[in-house]
Amino acid sequence: MDMANNLDLYQLRAFHALGTTGNFTRAARKLNLTQSAISHAVAKLEAGAGALLVDRRNREPRLTEEGRHLFRACEEVFATLEAAAEGLGLATAGGRLRLGATVEFGSSILMRHMGPFLAGHPDLDLDFTLAHDLLTPLLRDDLDIAIDCREHLLPDLQKVPWFIETYVVAASPAFLAAGGIASPRDLSARPVLSLDKPGAWWHRFLLALPEEGRPEFHRIIEVNHIRAMINAAVEGMGVLLAPTYSVLGELERGALQAVLPGIRPREDRFFIYQKKRRAALARHRLLTDYLRTLTPPEF
Repeated sequence: MDMANNLDLYQLRAFHALGTTGNFTRAARKLNLTQSAISHAVAKLEAGAGALLVDRRNREPRLTEEGRHLFRACEEVFATLEAAAEGLGLATAGGRLRLGATVEFGSSILMRHMGPFLAGHPDLDLDFTLAHDLLTPLLRDDLDIAIDCREHLLPDLQKVPWFIETYVVAASPAFLAAGGIASPRDLSARPVLSLDKPGAWWHRFLLALPEEGRPEFHRIIEVNHIRAMINAAVEGMGVLLAPTYSVLGELERGALQAVLPGIRPREDRFFIYQKKRRAALARHRLLTDYLRTLTPPEF
């Protein structure tokens, strides 16, 4: 496909935005254009290229093989251009950055430590998104950097190991007064709180036990948010498994008590993710380096 003489930068940006976001509406929002403008730009690019770049037969447009080839080239070119602008002094470490983090970590830990960074870089426009799913917006360029405890093994992502996340099993004093928990099997007869109804949330606890010593949960109360699950445990609704950092206050106040402290659930690790092609940009380096210097006492 010989199309080098027919490439238009405006059309390429529209096409790249479509490939990144996955539909015309989000692409238009990303570039502050109308959906019709994106559609026309992509159609003109296809006409100039003499190739179908986008399959529009489904509800969500999909890139064709030729489209995927061009999209990968766009990713490299636009990242290279931005890095070149920095090298020529046409861009600075300022600009906009969108940082994503898991909900509980972001609200409980991250926000406590970002003030000094913002104060030290007043020219940087930093926004935060707290969500359970961080990979999708990162791949769509709705986020620039994401802090996630899920492991994502994708060739286009840079993955920087960060904190180790430990877990604790806990319950309220009133709950434990109604019936003690001396061994893991005692959990079979007590309600447990979980982010999901099947109880997959508890897998890290079960994996720390020999198979013959694992409980069979007969009453699982689904609560789809960590903070709400903690509050439910404080109110005596069930036994909780939660990241240790998220319940330090409740444990110190006595609102919750550790259960089965001799058992150490499997740990998670937080990672800092960003697209490799953008990791060398000055504002990305500034934020990544700052995050890696943090040593929150909660960890």
